Amino acid sequence: MKRRTKYFSFLFIFSILLIALSTACSENSSSAGDSFDASVVCPAEGLNAYGEPNRGTFIDERDGQEYKYTTIGKQVWMAENLNVETENSYCADDACLKGRVYAQSSATSVCPTGWHLPTNDEWQTLFENMGGADTAGYRLKAMAGWLPLNPGELSNGTDDCAFGVLPIPITSIYTTHSYNPNKLDGYAALLWTADINDLSKTTIGIVFESQTIKATHINYDQYDFLSIRCVKD
Repeated sequence: MKRRTKYFSFLFIFSILLIALSTACSENSSSAGDSFDASVVCPAEGLNAYGEPNRGTFIDERDGQEYKYTTIGKQVWMAENLNVETENSYCADDACLKGRVYAQSSATSVCPTGWHLPTNDEWQTLFENMGGADTAGYRLKAMAGWLPLNPGELSNGTDDCAFGVLPIPITSIYTTHSYNPNKLDGYAALLWTADINDLSKTTIGIVFESQTIKATHINYDQYDFLSIRCVKD
């Protein structure tokens, strides 16, 4: 009887430990997930501060192109890369399906009327709305189109707010215009901000990468050509 009692006591204690561990894991998981709620941050239905549907399309009067937009917090963002042709721009891919990439010199003035190139602070506000820069990359990236650095590793995002960041070929276009649209496509997306460092003459850019869930900041110079997402005035 003593041996049986000890046995059942051990089972009881072991069961309690398992329940405690599973509860702790559940609480940690839910607390991490509960910090962001897409139905609150970027609801698909309803109207935004401009009295427009939270998600929809608009026409760029310059060339008649139609762009998707999405509302995240109080901001209204283009939900795809800018694609208007300018002197200092190139297709980000062979068919311009991912928009165009632009030189620093034209980036600040190329957005459609009523829209502008976002500042670094405006990007930061977006990241904070998405739960913080440490996870914003994962939540803003498209659900398909990204390639893992190694098989089985992280690549695609969850696209919780229909922002749909897609990777573009990574390269710089110098005065020789030696642009290779097939170079390293699938692993990163680089986008301009409006913030220029007067001392170094570099501009802050935003980087999304396949292998991370973060959205990070990095400086680019006048010879780099990056994508553009405009934000509503």
